[in-house]
Amino acid sequence: MPGQVRFTETMSGWLGTATDPASFTLTVVTPDVDALVLDPNHRSPAFGLVECPALEPGPIAVHEGALDLFVDAGPGVLEMRYRLLLRGAHDRRYVLVGIKDVRRRRWFPTVLTDTTTLFVDVWDGAEPVGTPRVRGVFTMGTGGVTAQGLSFRGGVGAIVRYLSYYVRRCVTIYLGPLTPAATRTSGAPPHGRLPAQTRRNR
Repeated sequence: MPGQVRFTETMSGWLGTATDPASFTLTVVTPDVDALVLDPNHRSPAFGLVECPALEPGPIAVHEGALDLFVDAGPGVLEMRYRLLLRGAHDRRYVLVGIKDVRRRRWFPTVLTDTTTLFVDVWDGAEPVGTPRVRGVFTMGTGGVTAQGLSFRGGVGAIVRYLSYYVRRCVTIYLGPLTPAATRTSGAPPHGRLPAQTRRNR
């Protein structure tokens, strides 16, 4: 499709305690970049695998997933929201919700840190209700950022439009007023079921 863009993102860190390693590798597919820009949620389907020994010893498949790219979350604040419905061994279900908090928190831009730090919560079951089973933080280093950039696939025009949208949204934040944030250790996700259009048949 001429407007389609896809890329792969790998992030790692911890879930549970700082000594409990965890990671994910996701492929994010935007079927139509122009529609993404117009969508208030700026949503793209995502699928892949999560590694989290605190939940299960083996990889956990992403059964349904979505990335909302730069959702308005208040004056001077954008969020990149991840919602992944996971299916583990013996059909066990989990839901992972992550947030990248993008704001001008200092006089100099913190865009690289903000867009490579994901605050993560994971619940048992298919809904993010009650106390998360595990919480943590994923990050991505410069090598991961480079690998993600090299993974982009799609028409040249579609990739340019996607990256232009990304840059424009960042510029509006980091040239805007300071918006300090309280310290957080995990995401504070919007509740609700994953949208049907993010489902991936298996």
